[in-house]
Amino acid sequence: MGYYEKNVQLLNDVLIRAAEDQEAEIDAEIARLDALKEDDLEELRRKRLEQMKSVQADKMKKLAVGHGEYTMIEEKDFFDVAKKSERIVVHFWRESTWRCEVMDKHLRQLCQKHWGTRFVKINAEKAPYLAERLHIWCLPSLVLCVDGKTEHTIVGFSEFKTGDEVTTDELEENLAKWGVIKYDC
Repeated sequence: MGYYEKNVQLLNDVLIRAAEDQEAEIDAEIARLDALKEDDLEELRRKRLEQMKSVQADKMKKLAVGHGEYTMIEEKDFFDVAKKSERIVVHFWRESTWRCEVMDKHLRQLCQKHWGTRFVKINAEKAPYLAERLHIWCLPSLVLCVDGKTEHTIVGFSEFKTGDEVTTDELEENLAKWGVIKYDC
């Protein structure tokens, strides 16, 4: 047997051992689940129900402070809104700017899907202090905040491969990349 054949045989042996190990783990898990008693199953159900109740309570708490909707806020309300939300997307916009209207359309869709994140917009012309402090120089701009800190600012549509033709999915992926939205809520 030559060098190549030996390596192929060695690789086959390793793959077979890995498959056997994985099969043994699966068999052990099946045996564990089969051995569960009624009390064990009841405990699993109870824990899952508690988890579901906790998630629902968290969702209701967030919906009560404006999550799940896309709202306009004033400059003076920004810090209060930011304190109440772990993750927030702030759209600095201006009326009659068509690119801002495009961004609005996408954010209206995403806010309903990602209730764990607060989506708001601020008229940049009426928020000079924030615009200066957050270095807003182009509209639309999205300021992405996580845990009270600015993670990133998306300026216009420059970060998107499709430019002005950005899709909601592409925007969603970009927001997830920066940790401002999560796909589980």
